Amino acid sequence: MRAGGPAVCAGTVVHRRHRPTVNEFAAPLSQVWIDPDAPEALCDLHPLWSSRRPAPARFRRADYGDATTGSLADEVRAALAPVLGGAPTGDIRMLTQLRRWGWLFNPITVYVAWDTDPDVPVGAVLEVSNTPWKERHRYPIALTPPAASGWMTATTDKELHVSPFLDEAFRYDVRLRGSTGRIELDIDVVPDGGDEPTLETAMSVDRREATRASLAATLRTNPFPTHRVSLGIHAQALRLWRKRVPFVPHPSKREASS
Repeated sequence: MRAGGPAVCAGTVVHRRHRPTVNEFAAPLSQVWIDPDAPEALCDLHPLWSSRRPAPARFRRADYGDATTGSLADEVRAALAPVLGGAPTGDIRMLTQLRRWGWLFNPITVYVAWDTDPDVPVGAVLEVSNTPWKERHRYPIALTPPAASGWMTATTDKELHVSPFLDEAFRYDVRLRGSTGRIELDIDVVPDGGDEPTLETAMSVDRREATRASLAATLRTNPFPTHRVSLGIHAQALRLWRKRVPFVPHPSKREASS
């Protein structure tokens, strides 16, 4: 899996919840694959995309990471240093949604990091956001070398309260693989001390070179992807509520009531 140049990525995400009731859905994805410190390499290819000003499709530095300025790639390297035993020195790429028509909600942004081998990433950072609080939390993970299937794996404890219908007593079992044509990410949400996932998420996107034509096609075929994500999350929350899945308050509410 090489870093490669900027790309537009279209595909699907599938969620499967097994307990306490079954709930499954699939949704389209529209993402980009970019160097977080050089978003202009993609955005400058089309006048309706920008990394410097408001635009129908916009990379805004404040939408990612812990700061509003400075190197986002260096933030990723610093986050990975404790789990890798040192900061990686190679390329950094991010798979993410960009702000569309002024609106953005990113359930997850995936940063992938290489060290000395340009063919094999050594780590990733999962930047997860929650609904409706829009808090962000980073999970730095060390990736295993690719198996024969191409999958790289990692495990990390769940810390952020992501959904009002799931608490924090879980871990994430992560699988990642990619090529010049496709990127796949699977995350199983597994109870502490358990083996069977309560929730499975599988994301697969086709990776296509960023050009003026491919950026125009993305705007034309899926003009409101971030709006669709927000509406879809709330629709699924309503489905879970109707299925009487227990509501889990935000930790701040739990602490206030204890």
